Amino acid sequence: MSSATVRSSLEEAELIEKVTRLVDSRFKSDWRRAFDHYSSGSTAVVDRDQLIKLLDDAGIGNWVTRGAWADGVPNKMVTNGDKCVSWTEFQSVLQPGR
Repeated sequence: MSSATVRSSLEEAELIEKVTRLVDSRFKSDWRRAFDHYSSGSTAVVDRDQLIKLLDDAGIGNWVTRGAWADGVPNKMVTNGDKCVSWTEFQSVLQPGR
């Protein structure tokens, strides 16, 4: 396994762990409510700016690295190429028991 693969796996584990902690504490484990909080109301997707807010609230990265996180996360989650995270994409990657 390459070091890039290991780093990617560790970053994904950190993302899932910290977002899960955020959803548990702030949204009482209600994943849909958490998604709705961060998504654009009319389009029901989480765009880059909203994703940066979610990452900040979850304690992921810092003000220097958070943009890189926000650019990399959609690569793992987005299936339709729009660079925005839909509920289905959010749920399939982050929600426990997916």
